[in-house]
Amino acid sequence: MLPTSQAESARAQDSYELADKASHDDRAPPPSQRNNRDKIRCLDGLRGIACLLVFNYHFLWPWTPSIMLGYGAFPPGAPEPYWGLHQLPIICLLTRGRPMVAIFFAISGYVLCRHILRAIHERRLDAAYRSLSSSVFRRVFRLYIPPTVSMFLVAMLAQLGAFRPEDDIFMGRDSVYINGTVTKLSLGTPCVNGTAVAGASGVAEYLGLQTSGYLYNTTGWDESLSLCVNATSKEFGPSRTYSLLALAEDEFRNLNGTDSDTGAKAVETYMQHYGDEYWPPYQGPVPLHTGNGTNVTLCDGTKTRNTTDFMLVQMGGSWEEHPFIHDNITYAVQNFTRAYAEWANPFNFGHYHPRYDPHTFTIPMELRGSMFIYIFLLGTAALKAKYRLGIAGGLMAYSLHMSRWDMATFLGGTALSELDIRRSDESRSLGPPATGSQRQKSASRDTALRYLGIVTALHFLSYPDAAAEYTPGFRTMAKWVPRYYIPLSGWMVYQSLGALILLPCVMRTPFLVSILESRFAQYLGRISFSLYLVHGPILHSVGFWIMPRLFDYFGQPVGFVVGWAVLLTLTLYLANIWYKKVDLWSVTVGKRIERMVVH
Repeated sequence: MLPTSQAESARAQDSYELADKASHDDRAPPPSQRNNRDKIRCLDGLRGIACLLVFNYHFLWPWTPSIMLGYGAFPPGAPEPYWGLHQLPIICLLTRGRPMVAIFFAISGYVLCRHILRAIHERRLDAAYRSLSSSVFRRVFRLYIPPTVSMFLVAMLAQLGAFRPEDDIFMGRDSVYINGTVTKLSLGTPCVNGTAVAGASGVAEYLGLQTSGYLYNTTGWDESLSLCVNATSKEFGPSRTYSLLALAEDEFRNLNGTDSDTGAKAVETYMQHYGDEYWPPYQGPVPLHTGNGTNVTLCDGTKTRNTTDFMLVQMGGSWEEHPFIHDNITYAVQNFTRAYAEWANPFNFGHYHPRYDPHTFTIPMELRGSMFIYIFLLGTAALKAKYRLGIAGGLMAYSLHMSRWDMATFLGGTALSELDIRRSDESRSLGPPATGSQRQKSASRDTALRYLGIVTALHFLSYPDAAAEYTPGFRTMAKWVPRYYIPLSGWMVYQSLGALILLPCVMRTPFLVSILESRFAQYLGRISFSLYLVHGPILHSVGFWIMPRLFDYFGQPVGFVVGWAVLLTLTLYLANIWYKKVDLWSVTVGKRIERMVVH
């Protein structure tokens, strides 16, 4: 998740410098420009805070499934809902990373074009075209140099032993904290290789559930019923929700083969008992694997003729691409070259996660989004503002509907930037100011609308990464996702809309502006690109070594707190060094090359 406008400049001042160069005017900027610059400074702070939240997300990503699930999520196969206060809407944004991607893209769309739009509005088209040419030329250098250096260092450090082998992490002893638990329940069979438990309460105790009540969604077990329980650790993260769902619905529909047998009657009885709310899509635990020619034991007392096996899934954290460790340095360099070429290709419209830092998958997306808005400005610079905004709105809606959410968010940020410039121009050209009562009434209305917009935006940004269809508060929203998105990608729609709603509301809320312009937020904004590039390798090297040992020693709650403090401190320290040694240097590379080649 790239802090994208930081990729445009080491500081926000880079865009201001371009505007000054384009104007060829040594006069002090007018008040409207100073106000606009203050708003960009506010966005720097927002980008910095968002980057810190990305760290939180990737810190928790391997170790807990709830980081991707909403409050009360009850995906197929789960023995009970996932309840956690940190999963509540809005609160969950403290540990969510994907909403921050949309915010980064919206900020980039707003900031990258600002100096060009200002020149267009002032009808200085020659200056706008020169500034546009300079921005396009320098953008590649600014985006690609730092991650190229960081990924090459990761490849070499992996060969030197700085990273543990992937199998040790995801399949070894420590994987118990990453993988999910898949439990097979066998009814009415001798318990040979498992643990015998009594009824639903025994299952709940064995699985560590808060209550056995949700187990009755599937069966009518009582204390006299003996079940054989077998649990194993497997790779089951939240992203597997939809593969589980497809398997569950297929097996449930074909439970006993034909409509004439008693199996179909069992399904009909089940649906009558629970209603259409649970079918389809199926809500709650489902019999993922059923014995041949058997029936389901229902809550209404229906008994099974033979044995039936049920599978319950307690999801774990999510696996992530990890650096390869090769037998020799020659092959390591060859593999890095191949992976780098695939990653750096901006025409690969998939989300390519390189082994050397999967979080850099957004860099090519950032380049495509940048070029998209530059081409848009090139084609519409001579148009009247209202027509340019109309075209931007149409393209944005089309892109969002057709699953190009990244392009929609970039262009949406550009439209917001133009609206802001127009608003500043119109405010200067208005007649006498309104009376005190009129201003007060208007201010009260604007404040109410702003806070309503902030709450709406934060709720959209809280849309779960997975299983929104099974999460209270998001089920209806999930039905409205355009059909061009796969089920797991519904978050792209709402989080993009949330980011575009959030930006103008934040920039016009003095309380939030004061927070985002504080020293700490501005510092995070300044080093955000460095923080983004450094945090992944730290979490994959030191993090994968230290976290399981902290869990073993302190338990998970305390282990999370200690690990977060240690790893964040180390990440900020190295990000500060990276910013001074690599990030600031990379800003100058494009400038120097441009001076060498332009006439």
